[in-house]
Amino acid sequence: MRLTFTRRGVFTALFAGLATLIGAPRAVSAAGPRTVRLQKWSCTNQDCDPYIYDPSVGDININDEDNPIPPGIAFEDLPDDWVCHVCGDPKSHFLPTGEWVEVVVSG
Repeated sequence: MRLTFTRRGVFTALFAGLATLIGAPRAVSAAGPRTVRLQKWSCTNQDCDPYIYDPSVGDININDEDNPIPPGIAFEDLPDDWVCHVCGDPKSHFLPTGEWVEVVVSG
């Protein structure tokens, strides 16, 4: 098999490669901390008086006590098996309180 190269083809490939390397978009990371607004959620079980998940505080994790829920985790981002540590009810038994908190999270 014989490959043939034209001068124009070689330069086109060379400049296309250089343009890709030089002009390639670079990911911009948010290295510094940022503030997010997260909502509090309330357990609907009457025995909880009611327990409120506050994302600015975090929570204990009764399913994995060595890995507590750190501050800055939105209720929606809690693990699917997370439960209320007061009564054991699942996430589906919580309702948003309408109260929001601002939390500083690392980038």
